[in-house]
Amino acid sequence: MTALRKILIEEEPVVTTTVARAPAAKLYVVTAKAPAEVEAAPAAAGNALTNIALFLAAPFIGLAYIVAFPFVGLGVLAVLAVRAAAKFAAVRTIGLVLKNVGMAVAAPVLGLAFVVFFPVVGLAMLAWMGGRAVVGVGVTGMR
Repeated sequence: MTALRKILIEEEPVVTTTVARAPAAKLYVVTAKAPAEVEAAPAAAGNALTNIALFLAAPFIGLAYIVAFPFVGLGVLAVLAVRAAAKFAAVRTIGLVLKNVGMAVAAPVLGLAFVVFFPVVGLAMLAWMGGRAVVGVGVTGMR
């Protein structure tokens, strides 16, 4: 038993007041009628096919979890180590310097990627919108 708790237990309360609580607001309504029975939706035609596909894919999904588990564990250990090391000012300063250097190195690479891929993305968006206009989907006044 801690000293503070012992003091609090041994001391007599100086002032005691009772606080009356207001009743809580009613957030629901009880009706006398039972709700209508909800009919079960008919099974979809693709339900069996989905079950078969999941049955065949289950071992591979389990294998993916087994393969990923060590990497997840190492990631958790790395996060814990970084959080523990971040308590020191020198480590925080080194981390800030490494972050700035990494951003300075990555900026030209990202700029080159944008220059290379944005024209391709723009052409794909143009083709998508043109295809929708030809079909008449999403265009007002057509159909």
